[in-house]
Amino acid sequence: MFKVHFDKHFTVDEARSRLPMLRRNLREIQRIFKELKEIGFDIYNGKYKPGFNPDTLEPHPYPYRRFLNLVQKILGEGIQIKSIEKGLIDFPALRSTGEEVFLCWKSDEDDIFYWHGLEEGFTGRQPIGVF
Repeated sequence: MFKVHFDKHFTVDEARSRLPMLRRNLREIQRIFKELKEIGFDIYNGKYKPGFNPDTLEPHPYPYRRFLNLVQKILGEGIQIKSIEKGLIDFPALRSTGEEVFLCWKSDEDDIFYWHGLEEGFTGRQPIGVF
């Protein structure tokens, strides 16, 4: 018996049904990410980088709040964002053997074609046909 780490698991069809929402939201997340990076805001630490002096009393720019809402919408569905820059997404899933794995999708791919074990990551992707 395999150990299960995630509460929510997606079938291939369930994961595929989320792709239109993910495409839309990831484009916006990536756009905001780039915008915030250009003004010296570090999204990973939630603050401006040293040397950047914003013209506001707000500690977080409005786009950051929008960014967090979009990210939370995805995470709240049990979907993993592995790389904002690369548009890399993982969906927890169970193989027919009971092994917990990730269905792996990259935003420049037309569909979900790959899966990988929890420890292998992107470089360990296997074709969905052997799922």
